[in-house]
Amino acid sequence: MLEILVYLYESYRMAELAPDRDVLEKKLFAAGFDEISVKEALDWFGYMATTETHPRLMEVAHFRHYAPEEMDRLDDDCIASLRFLEEAQILDAVSREWVINGLLLLPGEDISADQVRWMSLVVLWSRGHIEHFTFLEELLLNETTLH
Repeated sequence: MLEILVYLYESYRMAELAPDRDVLEKKLFAAGFDEISVKEALDWFGYMATTETHPRLMEVAHFRHYAPEEMDRLDDDCIASLRFLEEAQILDAVSREWVINGLLLLPGEDISADQVRWMSLVVLWSRGHIEHFTFLEELLLNETTLH
């Protein structure tokens, strides 16, 4: 899923400039992505765009407690990366939750801090937070560590 989302990010500098879902599916199939992965990625992406924000996420910054299921998938480096991005005011609470949600949907057991940064970039890009995803893009392209 993350590969598809990164491909979309790289192909469309602004999320709102991406074509409709049918055209996107055809382009992604032509690029070699399988049908199930494309549908899952686009479903998640569409859900993020249409879901209302929970009011508690709009409150003043707060400490995030991770559920046991999240702790099983997110190691100390992942959590430290998320905390750094939030403390640096790159991720707000809503974006952080979408990043965590997207990461937990990735196949496999291990999630790397690099995947945290890429998922954060995709979420910020999709939400139109240009000033923040430019900073993250610089970190990723220069492979700078976050903490």
